[in-house]
Amino acid sequence: MIDLIIVNYNSTEFLHDCLASIKCSCDGLIPNVYVFDNGSKEPVEYINRTYPDVHVVPSKENIGYSRAINKVSSKTFSKYVVLLNPDTIVISDRFFESIAEFMDGNPDVGILGTRVTDPDGRIQGSARSFPKVNSFLFGRRSLLTRIFPNSRLACANILTQRTTKELPLDVDWVSGACMVIRREALNQIGLLDERFFLYWEDVDLCQRMWGREWRVTYWPGVKIMHHVGGSSESKVLRSVFEFHKSAMLYFNKHIHRYRFFLLPPIYGAISLRFIGILILQTLRRTILKLRKKPHHEEADEAAQAWLYRSCVEHLFTKDLAN
Repeated sequence: MIDLIIVNYNSTEFLHDCLASIKCSCDGLIPNVYVFDNGSKEPVEYINRTYPDVHVVPSKENIGYSRAINKVSSKTFSKYVVLLNPDTIVISDRFFESIAEFMDGNPDVGILGTRVTDPDGRIQGSARSFPKVNSFLFGRRSLLTRIFPNSRLACANILTQRTTKELPLDVDWVSGACMVIRREALNQIGLLDERFFLYWEDVDLCQRMWGREWRVTYWPGVKIMHHVGGSSESKVLRSVFEFHKSAMLYFNKHIHRYRFFLLPPIYGAISLRFIGILILQTLRRTILKLRKKPHHEEADEAAQAWLYRSCVEHLFTKDLAN
Protein backbone atom coordinates (compact mmCIF):
# COMPACT_ATOMS: atom_id res chain seq x y z
CA MET A 1 0.00 0.00 0.00
CA ILE A 2 2.99 2.33 0.58
CA ASP A 3 6.28 2.51 -1.28
CA LEU A 4 8.96 4.29 0.74
CA ILE A 5 11.92 5.67 -1.22
CA ILE A 6 15.17 6.88 0.34
CA VAL A 7 17.99 8.30 -1.78
CA ASN A 8 21.32 7.79 -0.06
CA TYR A 9 24.55 9.60 -0.85
CA ASN A 10 27.37 9.12 1.66
CA SER A 11 24.92 9.16 4.58
CA THR A 12 25.49 5.64 5.84
CA GLU A 13 25.43 6.42 9.56
CA PHE A 14 22.25 8.46 9.26
CA LEU A 15 20.68 5.85 7.01
CA HIS A 16 21.16 3.10 9.57
CA ASP A 17 19.29 5.11 12.22
CA CYS A 18 16.59 6.05 9.71
CA LEU A 19 15.91 2.43 8.76
CA ALA A 20 15.88 1.39 12.42
CA SER A 21 13.27 4.05 13.21
CA ILE A 22 11.13 2.93 10.28
CA LYS A 23 11.14 -0.61 11.63
CA CYS A 24 10.21 0.61 15.11
CA SER A 25 7.33 2.75 13.86
CA CYS A 26 5.57 -0.02 11.91
CA ASP A 27 2.49 -1.46 13.54
CA GLY A 28 0.54 -3.55 11.07
CA LEU A 29 1.22 -1.58 7.89
CA ILE A 30 4.75 -2.30 6.69
CA PRO A 31 5.91 -0.18 3.72
CA ASN A 32 7.94 -1.45 0.80
CA VAL A 33 11.28 0.24 1.53
CA TYR A 34 13.63 1.11 -1.33
CA VAL A 35 17.09 2.60 -0.83
CA PHE A 36 18.62 4.07 -3.97
CA ASP A 37 22.35 4.42 -3.33
CA ASN A 38 23.53 7.32 -5.49
CA GLY A 39 27.15 6.28 -6.01
CA SER A 40 28.17 6.53 -2.37
CA LYS A 41 31.80 5.99 -1.45
CA GLU A 42 30.70 4.59 1.88
CA PRO A 43 29.82 0.88 1.94
CA VAL A 44 26.10 0.07 2.09
CA GLU A 45 26.36 -3.72 2.06
CA TYR A 46 25.27 -3.80 5.69
CA ILE A 47 21.74 -2.86 4.63
CA ASN A 48 21.07 -6.24 3.06
CA ARG A 49 22.51 -8.01 6.10
CA THR A 50 20.72 -5.94 8.75
CA TYR A 51 17.49 -5.20 6.85
CA PRO A 52 16.88 -8.08 4.42
CA ASP A 53 13.43 -6.74 3.50
CA VAL A 54 14.85 -3.45 2.21
CA HIS A 55 15.32 -3.24 -1.55
CA VAL A 56 18.72 -1.70 -2.33
CA VAL A 57 19.07 -0.15 -5.78
CA PRO A 58 22.77 0.60 -6.43
CA SER A 59 24.14 3.18 -8.84
CA LYS A 60 27.79 3.52 -9.84
CA GLU A 61 27.48 7.29 -10.12
CA ASN A 62 25.49 10.12 -8.59
CA ILE A 63 22.65 10.62 -11.07
CA GLY A 64 20.86 13.26 -8.99
CA TYR A 65 17.95 13.12 -6.58
CA SER A 66 15.08 13.47 -9.05
CA ARG A 67 16.37 10.81 -11.44
CA ALA A 68 16.94 8.43 -8.53
CA ILE A 69 13.39 8.89 -7.24
CA ASN A 70 11.95 8.45 -10.73
CA LYS A 71 13.88 5.24 -11.37
CA VAL A 72 12.32 3.63 -8.31
CA SER A 73 8.82 5.13 -8.44
CA SER A 74 8.37 4.21 -12.10
CA LYS A 75 8.79 0.54 -11.17
CA THR A 76 6.54 0.51 -8.09
CA PHE A 77 2.76 0.44 -7.89
CA SER A 78 1.55 1.12 -4.35
CA LYS A 79 -1.25 3.60 -3.72
CA TYR A 80 1.08 6.03 -1.94
CA VAL A 81 4.73 6.96 -2.41
CA VAL A 82 6.65 8.33 0.57
CA LEU A 83 9.90 10.22 0.00
CA LEU A 84 12.14 10.30 3.05
CA ASN A 85 15.63 11.73 3.56
CA PRO A 86 18.25 9.37 4.98
CA ASP A 87 19.08 11.91 7.70
CA THR A 88 15.63 11.62 9.27
CA ILE A 89 14.17 9.65 12.15
CA VAL A 90 10.53 8.55 12.23
CA ILE A 91 9.24 9.54 15.66
CA SER A 92 5.49 8.86 15.71
CA ASP A 93 4.02 5.46 16.49
CA ARG A 94 1.84 3.99 13.73
CA PHE A 95 3.40 6.54 11.39
CA PHE A 96 2.57 4.78 8.14
CA GLU A 97 -0.87 3.67 9.26
CA SER A 98 -1.67 7.27 10.23
CA ILE A 99 -0.61 8.85 6.94
CA ALA A 100 -2.46 6.16 4.96
CA GLU A 101 -5.62 6.78 6.98
CA PHE A 102 -5.30 10.53 6.45
CA MET A 103 -4.83 10.17 2.69
CA ASP A 104 -7.71 7.69 2.45
CA GLY A 105 -9.96 10.16 4.23
CA ASN A 106 -8.89 13.11 2.04
CA PRO A 107 -8.99 11.84 -1.56
CA ASP A 108 -8.31 15.29 -3.05
CA VAL A 109 -4.93 15.63 -1.29
CA GLY A 110 -2.15 14.93 -3.77
CA ILE A 111 0.79 15.59 -1.44
CA LEU A 112 1.00 15.44 2.35
CA GLY A 113 3.79 16.84 4.50
CA THR A 114 4.28 15.86 8.13
CA ARG A 115 5.64 17.82 11.07
CA VAL A 116 9.45 17.98 10.92
CA THR A 117 11.56 18.84 13.96
CA ASP A 118 15.21 19.56 14.68
CA PRO A 119 17.09 17.15 16.97
CA ASP A 120 16.36 19.54 19.86
CA GLY A 121 12.62 19.41 19.17
CA ARG A 122 12.16 22.78 17.47
CA ILE A 123 9.72 22.70 14.55
CA GLN A 124 11.34 23.18 11.15
CA GLY A 125 9.71 25.39 8.55
CA SER A 126 8.79 22.48 6.29
CA ALA A 127 5.51 24.04 5.08
CA ARG A 128 6.08 27.08 2.90
CA SER A 129 4.66 29.65 0.51
CA PHE A 130 5.82 29.57 -3.09
CA PRO A 131 9.16 31.36 -3.46
CA LYS A 132 9.35 35.06 -4.14
CA VAL A 133 12.31 37.41 -4.26
CA ASN A 134 12.08 38.05 -0.51
CA SER A 135 12.23 34.31 0.15
CA PHE A 136 16.01 34.50 -0.16
CA LEU A 137 16.08 37.07 2.65
CA PHE A 138 13.51 35.39 4.90
CA GLY A 139 14.02 31.71 4.06
CA ARG A 140 13.79 28.88 6.57
CA ARG A 141 17.48 29.03 7.53
CA SER A 142 18.34 32.61 6.63
CA LEU A 143 19.98 34.96 9.12
CA LEU A 144 17.08 37.43 9.05
CA THR A 145 14.56 34.68 9.84
CA ARG A 146 16.65 33.60 12.82
CA ILE A 147 16.90 37.17 14.08
CA PHE A 148 13.25 38.05 13.36
CA PRO A 149 11.36 34.71 13.42
CA ASN A 150 7.99 36.39 14.05
CA SER A 151 8.33 39.13 11.45
CA ARG A 152 5.62 39.56 8.83
CA LEU A 153 7.89 38.50 5.95
CA ALA A 154 9.18 35.41 7.79
CA CYS A 155 5.66 34.32 8.75
CA ALA A 156 4.48 34.86 5.17
CA ASN A 157 7.09 32.40 3.89
CA ILE A 158 7.03 29.81 6.68
CA LEU A 159 3.54 28.48 7.40
CA THR A 160 4.06 25.85 10.11
CA GLN A 161 2.98 28.26 12.87
CA ARG A 162 -0.45 28.81 11.33
CA THR A 163 -1.87 25.56 12.64
CA THR A 164 -2.06 23.70 15.93
CA LYS A 165 -0.44 20.43 16.83
CA GLU A 166 -3.05 18.26 15.13
CA LEU A 167 -5.02 20.32 12.58
CA PRO A 168 -4.10 20.00 8.87
CA LEU A 169 -3.42 23.09 6.79
CA ASP A 170 -3.36 23.55 3.02
CA VAL A 171 -0.05 25.16 1.99
CA ASP A 172 1.78 26.00 -1.22
CA TRP A 173 4.50 23.38 -0.79
CA VAL A 174 6.04 21.01 1.73
CA SER A 175 9.61 19.85 2.16
CA GLY A 176 10.79 16.72 0.38
CA ALA A 177 12.51 15.61 3.61
CA CYS A 178 9.23 13.77 4.23
CA MET A 179 6.62 13.87 1.51
CA VAL A 180 3.64 11.55 0.97
CA ILE A 181 2.49 11.46 -2.67
CA ARG A 182 -0.74 9.97 -3.98
CA ARG A 183 0.11 7.63 -6.88
CA GLU A 184 -2.97 8.65 -8.85
CA ALA A 185 -1.93 12.31 -8.69
CA LEU A 186 1.69 11.49 -9.57
CA ASN A 187 0.59 9.54 -12.63
CA GLN A 188 -1.53 12.51 -13.69
CA ILE A 189 1.05 15.29 -13.35
CA GLY A 190 4.17 13.25 -14.18
CA LEU A 191 7.30 12.30 -12.26
CA LEU A 192 9.86 14.64 -10.77
CA ASP A 193 11.54 17.06 -13.18
CA GLU A 194 14.99 15.53 -13.67
CA ARG A 195 16.52 18.88 -14.58
CA PHE A 196 16.56 19.54 -10.82
CA PHE A 197 19.69 17.61 -9.88
CA LEU A 198 19.35 18.49 -6.20
CA TYR A 199 16.95 20.85 -4.36
CA TRP A 200 13.80 22.66 -5.49
CA GLU A 201 12.26 19.53 -7.03
CA ASP A 202 9.81 19.42 -4.11
CA VAL A 203 8.65 23.01 -4.75
CA ASP A 204 8.21 22.28 -8.45
CA LEU A 205 6.25 19.08 -7.79
CA CYS A 206 3.88 20.83 -5.37
CA GLN A 207 3.31 23.68 -7.81
CA ARG A 208 2.40 21.20 -10.53
CA MET A 209 0.03 19.48 -8.10
CA TRP A 210 -1.84 22.71 -7.43
CA GLY A 211 -1.90 23.36 -11.19
CA ARG A 212 -3.92 20.16 -11.65
CA GLU A 213 -6.18 20.99 -8.66
CA TRP A 214 -4.65 18.51 -6.22
CA ARG A 215 -4.31 19.85 -2.68
CA VAL A 216 -0.96 20.06 -0.89
CA THR A 217 -1.48 19.71 2.86
CA TYR A 218 0.69 20.05 5.94
CA TRP A 219 -0.41 17.79 8.80
CA PRO A 220 1.48 18.05 12.11
CA GLY A 221 -0.39 15.08 13.56
CA VAL A 222 2.60 12.82 12.85
CA LYS A 223 6.24 13.79 12.92
CA ILE A 224 9.79 12.99 11.97
CA MET A 225 13.11 14.39 13.15
CA HIS A 226 15.42 15.83 10.51
CA HIS A 227 19.14 16.31 11.00
CA VAL A 228 19.37 19.24 8.53
CA GLY A 229 22.26 18.95 6.11
CA GLY A 230 23.20 15.43 7.15
CA SER A 231 22.77 14.11 3.61
CA SER A 232 24.78 16.93 1.99
CA GLU A 233 27.55 17.79 4.46
CA SER A 234 30.14 15.73 2.59
CA LYS A 235 29.95 18.05 -0.44
CA VAL A 236 29.08 21.46 0.95
CA LEU A 237 30.25 23.57 -1.98
CA ARG A 238 28.62 21.25 -4.52
CA SER A 239 25.37 21.43 -2.54
CA VAL A 240 25.47 25.24 -2.49
CA PHE A 241 26.05 25.32 -6.24
CA GLU A 242 23.23 22.89 -6.99
CA PHE A 243 20.83 24.79 -4.73
CA HIS A 244 21.33 28.07 -6.58
CA LYS A 245 21.36 26.44 -10.00
CA SER A 246 18.03 24.75 -9.23
CA ALA A 247 16.65 28.06 -7.93
CA MET A 248 17.36 29.67 -11.29
CA LEU A 249 15.76 26.73 -13.08
CA TYR A 250 12.64 26.99 -10.92
CA PHE A 251 12.06 30.69 -11.59
CA ASN A 252 12.80 30.24 -15.31
CA LYS A 253 10.23 27.44 -15.45
CA HIS A 254 7.42 29.06 -13.48
CA ILE A 255 7.62 32.79 -14.19
CA HIS A 256 5.57 33.51 -17.31
CA ARG A 257 4.26 37.07 -16.98
CA TYR A 258 6.86 39.82 -17.37
CA ARG A 259 9.62 37.21 -17.43
CA PHE A 260 11.98 39.40 -19.47
CA PHE A 261 11.74 42.09 -16.78
CA LEU A 262 11.66 39.83 -13.71
CA LEU A 263 14.22 37.14 -14.51
CA PRO A 264 17.36 39.33 -14.81
CA PRO A 265 17.07 40.84 -11.30
CA ILE A 266 16.10 37.43 -9.87
CA TYR A 267 19.13 35.79 -11.50
CA GLY A 268 21.27 38.64 -10.19
CA ALA A 269 20.00 38.19 -6.63
CA ILE A 270 20.55 34.42 -6.77
CA SER A 271 24.08 34.92 -8.14
CA LEU A 272 24.97 37.45 -5.44
CA ARG A 273 23.63 35.11 -2.76
CA PHE A 274 25.71 32.25 -4.20
CA ILE A 275 28.89 34.38 -4.25
CA GLY A 276 28.24 35.60 -0.71
CA ILE A 277 27.85 32.05 0.63
CA LEU A 278 31.01 30.92 -1.17
CA ILE A 279 32.95 33.78 0.45
CA LEU A 280 31.55 32.93 3.89
CA GLN A 281 32.32 29.24 3.45
CA THR A 282 35.86 30.02 2.35
CA LEU A 283 36.41 32.32 5.34
CA ARG A 284 34.94 29.74 7.69
CA ARG A 285 37.20 26.97 6.41
CA THR A 286 40.25 29.24 6.57
CA ILE A 287 39.52 30.26 10.16
CA LEU A 288 38.95 26.65 11.22
CA LYS A 289 42.32 25.70 9.75
CA LEU A 290 44.08 28.54 11.57
CA ARG A 291 42.64 27.79 14.96
CA LYS A 292 40.82 25.07 16.80
CA LYS A 293 37.09 25.42 17.37
CA PRO A 294 36.16 27.31 20.56
CA HIS A 295 35.15 25.11 23.44
CA HIS A 296 31.52 26.33 23.39
CA GLU A 297 31.14 25.34 19.70
CA GLU A 298 32.47 21.87 20.45
CA ALA A 299 30.04 21.65 23.35
CA ASP A 300 27.13 22.75 21.16
CA GLU A 301 27.96 20.14 18.52
CA ALA A 302 28.37 17.46 21.18
CA ALA A 303 25.01 18.39 22.70
CA GLN A 304 23.29 18.21 19.31
CA ALA A 305 24.85 14.83 18.62
CA TRP A 306 23.72 13.61 22.05
CA LEU A 307 20.15 14.74 21.40
CA TYR A 308 20.11 12.99 18.05
CA ARG A 309 21.47 9.73 19.40
CA SER A 310 19.15 9.88 22.43
CA CYS A 311 16.09 9.99 20.16
CA VAL A 312 17.34 6.98 18.25
CA GLU A 313 18.16 5.04 21.42
CA HIS A 314 14.68 5.86 22.77
CA LEU A 315 13.14 4.28 19.69
CA PHE A 316 15.33 1.18 20.03
CA THR A 317 14.45 0.83 23.71
CA LYS A 318 10.73 1.19 22.98
CA ASP A 319 10.94 -1.48 20.29
CA LEU A 320 12.74 -3.93 22.58
CA ALA A 321 10.24 -3.30 25.36
CA ASN A 322 7.38 -4.23 23.03
